[in-house]
Amino acid sequence: MDSVEARWAGAFKIVTDAEGWQHFRRLDPALFISPATDGLEDRARMAAGIRATWTASSGKLVVEAEGSEDSSPFDVLVNGRLAHRVPAAGRVSHELDLGVLSAGSTVQLWLPQFGRLKVLEVSLKGEGVAAVSESGKRWLTYGSSITHCQQADGPSETWPSLVARQYGWQLYSLGFAGECQLDPAAESTIEQLPADFISLCLGINSYNAAVFSERSYASQVLGFIANIRKAHPKVPIAVITPMLSLPREETPNAVGWTLRQYRAATADVVRVLRDRGDTRIQCLDGESVFSPAESATLMPDTLHPDAAGYRLMATRLGAQLAAVANARY
Repeated sequence: MDSVEARWAGAFKIVTDAEGWQHFRRLDPALFISPATDGLEDRARMAAGIRATWTASSGKLVVEAEGSEDSSPFDVLVNGRLAHRVPAAGRVSHELDLGVLSAGSTVQLWLPQFGRLKVLEVSLKGEGVAAVSESGKRWLTYGSSITHCQQADGPSETWPSLVARQYGWQLYSLGFAGECQLDPAAESTIEQLPADFISLCLGINSYNAAVFSERSYASQVLGFIANIRKAHPKVPIAVITPMLSLPREETPNAVGWTLRQYRAATADVVRVLRDRGDTRIQCLDGESVFSPAESATLMPDTLHPDAAGYRLMATRLGAQLAAVANARY
């Protein structure tokens, strides 16, 4: 019987402490500065999109970990289907029997997308077990809580996870609830990571926190994208404007801008970049992902999709993202 430890995908860095606990980092910490980026650093320590994959003919998956009280669960997929969903909150010890599998079956563990987590052991013990390195397009997706997806039922059902699984892409999730503010730490990380396709969902956190005004928002978006483009000169980039949020569309925030104005300014930046010759950047209209009636039903708090909303979002937005990623330039 073989025992193979997890080989993690989707993390910028993994830190192992003196007691052997693994801690996950999704951003390069070099450009954090306390207290300004404390919220972003907290979100970047959450394991959204991080997973491990094996092939096996049988086995038991051992998980020794500790998560915060608000942690999402672990998801275990066998040949793409959910086999186990188990809690991560508190000190947990799971031994999950996968039973007898067809030879070369794929086993995948997705870490909780939300909540702080540390891992002491994750290993698959069984017959014919081998760790697998993923293939497919390397997709970096940056965004807010709508990309972080706390409301999804589990980490394999966030909309980025669903899209990546459908199209066979290697996901690197940079969703940071409340913290998608065009930070240099996020920009620098995207510049450093290898990528075949990049998507950026911008604007909603800037509206909610009133971080940028008419004077500063478009300029900040332009600089953020321009620096990423220098690092990835030939990579397709999809910029997603804010999703429909009915109470915010025409309501000015503390700097006097409505969500509709942030959406228009985001689209204008992409138009300017295309006019300047960047044919590999496309704008996707977030407002059109849900109809007003769907938004009222699928976004119970008027801002975040529920689990069903994320599934529909993955279907509709995934097709648009695939068209940008696979276009001939």
